[in-house]
Amino acid sequence: MKQIVYDIPGVKSVTLAVGAEFSIMDVYPAENENLEPYSALGHEGVIQRSDRTSFHIRLGKSFCLPLYYYLANGQLFVGKNLSSFLAIGADQVDPLYLIELEYFGFPTNRKSFLKDVSMLYPGDEVMLNAEELIWLEDTLPKQPGLQASLVKAQERGGEIYNLLPKMAASLFSPFDHVFFVEISRKIHACEGPVLEICKDSLPKNFGFDMDRARIFNGAHKSKMVEGINLEEYANQTTGVLKSSWEVSGGTQTMGSYLAENFYYPFIMFQLSILAAEAGKEIRIVNSENLEFDSAPAFTMDDEPIVNVYESFQRVFFYGNQWLSRVWFFIPPMISAKIIKRQQEYSEGEQHICIYALTLDYLLRFYPLKVGNVTGD
Repeated sequence: MKQIVYDIPGVKSVTLAVGAEFSIMDVYPAENENLEPYSALGHEGVIQRSDRTSFHIRLGKSFCLPLYYYLANGQLFVGKNLSSFLAIGADQVDPLYLIELEYFGFPTNRKSFLKDVSMLYPGDEVMLNAEELIWLEDTLPKQPGLQASLVKAQERGGEIYNLLPKMAASLFSPFDHVFFVEISRKIHACEGPVLEICKDSLPKNFGFDMDRARIFNGAHKSKMVEGINLEEYANQTTGVLKSSWEVSGGTQTMGSYLAENFYYPFIMFQLSILAAEAGKEIRIVNSENLEFDSAPAFTMDDEPIVNVYESFQRVFFYGNQWLSRVWFFIPPMISAKIIKRQQEYSEGEQHICIYALTLDYLLRFYPLKVGNVTGD
């Protein structure tokens, strides 16, 4: 197979003899390597050339750094930043990832925001057919529009609102709650190398829920989106998850099983991105002594410029057209009904307005492809 040669900064071919290993830790900044859990890893995070046409990626159970891979043209691309994969043509948003995030709160099968780019979790081992290994460093310039403050923050809600675009860029994924923003603020304020988070503070709305589904059903233009029947796909995914739970023996409730095997690993992967950025470690602990500000950050009475509900309604006029008119259809009358339904479902911070805003930021500021349309 003819391989593509990339003349792009940050795209680096890695030469390995058969049997040789590439230590993933070698390409992370020194501040990550010096942290306690990482310094003990040694070569637990490695890529080995098995033979001339295959590679073996092996991560230890304690490997707590973000990692992705993508296969194309006989080449295996591996990198720690999802946005780096745009430079080599992996620029299509995965609609199945979006559907699973909306209706379940987590993706299955290691999907990421970019189609065919997979996440790797701690303890994963994969054998991949490829002739060449390419490591991806940062291949895109920083997006100033996502780093700058949107407004002059006066209160906590304004500060969090300001950080929504930056957090979307860091995670390179839409999200539907302020949890990650709060953790980002805490980890940068933390003077030590470790930030502990109480497990009870993690967002709790996950797994298929009919009330949650009704909110997103109301936002979608129709039951068929990008050729996918939303109800059928949700039922299919529910069936797969239920079968996985039954195969496990059913010793836990299905909710506990989904939490431990799908939801928490995904949340921890997202947190690993924030930890790697800050050169620190995040630990999830069971403790009643850790404080977490659970007071609502956003209210319906916020000033219009920092009001997520009003911002959600403005997406139809000023946001990405594919998002507001193809994926969703949210003119003012419909978006008002969705907001009301959201308020009835949850008074917390986990809702569609944050999700739509963060997805809109990504589609407008990055060269992403959605369906048959290139993002604005």
